[in-house]
Amino acid sequence: MMFSPTLTIPKLTEEQLEFTLWLSKGNSLFLCSEICSDFGKVDGLETFNGHFQKRTLFRLKREGLLTETTIFEMGIRWQKLTLNERGKQLLTNCEVKAHA
Repeated sequence: MMFSPTLTIPKLTEEQLEFTLWLSKGNSLFLCSEICSDFGKVDGLETFNGHFQKRTLFRLKREGLLTETTIFEMGIRWQKLTLNERGKQLLTNCEVKAHA
């Protein structure tokens, strides 16, 4: 699927943009979606040096910037969250506007 160069750029906060940039470097995180003691736990942020809030995930998902993949680890369901092509295009557009 191709995205238009006129992709609407959502107004992300500095924290949200910093997290999006971290994801664009091939990083991903995992959100436990199994009803268990780990429900809602976020894993994989060890290399992220910024401030993280779960509402950042909500915003990026609402804007259609994340891809979710269900994985199972030791019988526990996790959602692997990565930046999708729309998210990468958004960052490219932000970079172009920053240099204009």
